[in-house]
Amino acid sequence: MKSPATTMWLCVLGMLSACASVSPVERAAALEEQNRQQARLLTEELYNLRKLDRVAELFSEDYVDHSTGAPTDVVGPAAVRQQAEATFQAFPDLRFDVLHVVADGDMVLVHWKAEGTDVKHPDDTGKPRPLALNGHSLYRMRDGKVVESWDISDRLAPLLQRGYRIVPPQQ
Repeated sequence: MKSPATTMWLCVLGMLSACASVSPVERAAALEEQNRQQARLLTEELYNLRKLDRVAELFSEDYVDHSTGAPTDVVGPAAVRQQAEATFQAFPDLRFDVLHVVADGDMVLVHWKAEGTDVKHPDDTGKPRPLALNGHSLYRMRDGKVVESWDISDRLAPLLQRGYRIVPPQQ
């Protein structure tokens, strides 16, 4: 037979272990925070620090880019590496600033601003011109990796910065 003190301690231990368990809401919040941090890390390491060797750690093998104009025949980390290399050739000093990161379940939205020098479209004197971009990247995450993405950016501003003009239709 157990003593009253032993029974009491068993009850206390039982209550403490129940308090230590994580609720589904807490688990979901922790996953969203992990996804937010991973999206921020992705932007910093891949695009700002140019750590292309990290691509396979950040993007799943079945990754698909659904962005307008994204190649449809290349998937997985190879697609990301190809896009990043092309971007760095056109904008060798490109730098992203993360303005906001919002997560909802497995979806993470990164609001960003990027600035760099456009070497492929020089100004009238032949000098590379500064270029600023604003946009959003929506990522679907699975097990800490990006599975799908959608990039949405201001496509008019870069054209205007390169000297294009908007000409209204003639009446």
